[in-house]
Amino acid sequence: MATAGVMSTMPSSFVYENLVSQVQDIQAQMTEFENILDDRLKNTKRIPDEIKSRPLIFIDPYGNKMIDQHMDHEPVNKLVRKFKKDYVPKYLHQWIKIGTLDKNDISPLTDCDLQSTVSNYVNNCQFIAYGEVTVWIGCYESLPPAKYVLRVLLTDDLEKIKLRIKNRRCFPNVELKLSAENQKAVPIEKDWSEGTILKSEDTIMSCRLYQDNCTIMAKVIREKVNHCLSYFF
Repeated sequence: MATAGVMSTMPSSFVYENLVSQVQDIQAQMTEFENILDDRLKNTKRIPDEIKSRPLIFIDPYGNKMIDQHMDHEPVNKLVRKFKKDYVPKYLHQWIKIGTLDKNDISPLTDCDLQSTVSNYVNNCQFIAYGEVTVWIGCYESLPPAKYVLRVLLTDDLEKIKLRIKNRRCFPNVELKLSAENQKAVPIEKDWSEGTILKSEDTIMSCRLYQDNCTIMAKVIREKVNHCLSYFF
């Protein structure tokens, strides 16, 4: 009887509410732990050996570089959220993405990258704020243009965009115009004739190409491009 009495006091079922409460307590403790380490890092001139860290570089939408020491255990998505909050204007939040920069190549951060920690990156790894613009490339009179998405910086000028199009698709020359139509719709010859001419010195920022309804139309100059067009299309 005594044994039965002892056993009856033990829980016989799994309580979901208790689990949720415990998970929330653990998350709160982890956040508190991260805040303690953050404060310790900020208030200590010399980082203790037991706290592993590394320098990372963040480049804002205007090209300004910031280098700071970050602890190895910090999640990358936390750094990205803080960076966008502090250094990216609100009107650019929807357009701006964060990627890594290696020489001139921008690589997007995947969900897996965002869930990883600082320890997965080398010292002085560069994180950069970039955006994407839609470019429609073609002749417009006969063949429909092809869609191409470019990763660009807010400060890139249209001469740089033109060179990237020409070098990537072996076109000797292209003209660029701005279309304010729906970027998901394929532009036609009428859209090209009504488009706004883009100057070489124009930039992504000055043309407001970060807006949802703005796209670039690139028209291939007809001279000596038949072999390139057949290859492209």
